[in-house]
Amino acid sequence: MPKRPFHSCAERSCPALLPAGTSRCQAHAPKATHGWNPKAPRIRGGTLQRMRARLFSSYPLCVLCLRKQPRVISIATIRDHVIPLAEGGRDDTTNEQALCQYCSDTKTREEARRGRMRRTEAPGGPKMLEKNRP
Repeated sequence: MPKRPFHSCAERSCPALLPAGTSRCQAHAPKATHGWNPKAPRIRGGTLQRMRARLFSSYPLCVLCLRKQPRVISIATIRDHVIPLAEGGRDDTTNEQALCQYCSDTKTREEARRGRMRRTEAPGGPKMLEKNRP
């Protein structure tokens, strides 16, 4: 059986030829993930749905809204990781909390901002001009 032919790097205008099973040459390979393991096992399917059901039966209200003063009552609809997976958190019951959509969106924006900061401050990452820093 003949081998699959070489193909060009996925980066536009890169002349490198690569064997099957790779998409980018070394020069255009994705940068380091800074502690996040994209292949870390995730809970999915029926197991995840049972975990969500247990979480929402134990905590039907948003835990962040209940901490606000004055107290706000919101129905929890999101299973959230207390410590984000991208920051080394585990995908298990010790690292979950019940949030409403608003609190989840707010927390996600903050986590994304921290992720961008990690990427810009990492060695070899893009540099931000001082005037563009938040």
